[in-house]
Amino acid sequence: MKDLENTLQETQDYYTTQEKNIISRLALLPKGSIKAKEINRNIYYYLRFRKGKKVIDKYIGKRVSSKLYEKLEERKKLEKELKQVRKGLLLLNKKLNPISDLTEPVQKIFKEFTKQGLWESGIEVIGSWCFLIYQKYLPLEKYPLRTQDIDILIPLPYKGKAFNISYLLKQLGFEENFNPDGSTFFTGSGLKIEFLSQKRGREKRTSEYIKSLTISPQLLRFMDILLRESIAINIAKGIRVRLPSPCSFFLHKLLIAVRWQRVDKKEKDIKQAITVSRYIVSNEEELKKLMLLWNNFPKAWKSKVHNSIALAYDLLPLEKNMIKKCEETLK
Repeated sequence: MKDLENTLQETQDYYTTQEKNIISRLALLPKGSIKAKEINRNIYYYLRFRKGKKVIDKYIGKRVSSKLYEKLEERKKLEKELKQVRKGLLLLNKKLNPISDLTEPVQKIFKEFTKQGLWESGIEVIGSWCFLIYQKYLPLEKYPLRTQDIDILIPLPYKGKAFNISYLLKQLGFEENFNPDGSTFFTGSGLKIEFLSQKRGREKRTSEYIKSLTISPQLLRFMDILLRESIAINIAKGIRVRLPSPCSFFLHKLLIAVRWQRVDKKEKDIKQAITVSRYIVSNEEELKKLMLLWNNFPKAWKSKVHNSIALAYDLLPLEKNMIKKCEETLK
């Protein structure tokens, strides 16, 4: 777990590299906007841009090529991305809530779960902490992440070892809380720990009490995708965690990204999915598992995944080649 403390520096390195890449690409792209002028009943097109205090109209001709439109659109997307990158660098420079402060309680939780054999019962770390661990222990490109939420997925029906999770977390200084539907979450040490399980069929319940674990996970759709393929990683001496396989994580993120309930997390979901895809396409075994999962997806699910990939072109203008590869893989 010690190397999790390097996340803040890695995030800054990522943003710095992204800033350089974007600036380099912008230097090669035209800037400005296309303006039309009518002269003697003929329409002529100009590229209007600012140079210092002057506004310049550069003559294009009677027609505007589609390539010019594409380059101007790419510039617009990259300039938007550059603003986000610089905003991230600004926050990092202020050193707001470094993730290293969260390391100790997370370490204790994962260590106790390992000691009790809960990972062997099918329990998984999912969400952004799963993605964080991927970056540390798989050959994955670094992507900035700071999260206070730890999401733990529990398979239903739960057939594993009994253990009083509620008592453990209270002993570590966490406070037990309940959502309106009765599901359990815990807060403390700057963290929020939530428990989730898969919703089965058309059931209306949104939580279920698991007596052997003394908690009530929230029931959500599509969680079963994360349970179909999993991996276990030793992250420190005596600490082992179970995670969804990257192919499961990838498809799940793209599937849920376009749901209205995730509108505020759409961009993060898609960015994490595309980042993970680099590992999947370079790993033959993982690619096989991806296609097995994908071929069993209903048509409606596949449509949602393709919608997310289409959105990725706007959200990640520097990743066009990778997005295209994902698109071709999932045809």
